[in-house]
Amino acid sequence: MDIYKIIVVGIICAIIIVYLKSVNSEFCIPVSVCSGILLLIMTASYVTDFITIFSDVAKLSNINGSVLKIILKIVAISYLIEFSSTLIEDFGLKSIADKVVFAGKIVILTMSAPIIKSLIETVIGLL
Repeated sequence: MDIYKIIVVGIICAIIIVYLKSVNSEFCIPVSVCSGILLLIMTASYVTDFITIFSDVAKLSNINGSVLKIILKIVAISYLIEFSSTLIEDFGLKSIADKVVFAGKIVILTMSAPIIKSLIETVIGLL
C-alpha cells in the first residue's frame, strides 16, 4: 500500500529535520518545506481518484455540474489552507497561520453561498 510509503517518508523526513536542528538549524525550514511538498506529490494520485469517484456519484444523483465544481473547489481550498497554515506554523508564525485559516474560512463561506441559496430555495419549494 502507498500509505506505508507515505508514512515511512514522513518519519524519515522528521528524523532528518530533528537531526538538522542539532547540527545546523538554518537548514530545517527548507528541508521541512521540501518534505511537505514531497508528501503532497505522493498523494496527488489519490486526489485524481477522488475527483473521478465524486464525479461518478454526482452523475448518479443528478447533481448540477456547477455545484460539483463549487464543492470540489471548497475541498481543495480547505486542504490548501490547512497545508499552508501548518507550513507557516513551521516557520514559527502561529499568529499569521491563524489569520490564513480565518481568511480561508471566509473564502469557503463565500464560495458556499450559492449552494446554501439553492438549498433554501429547494426547501421553500417543497413547502
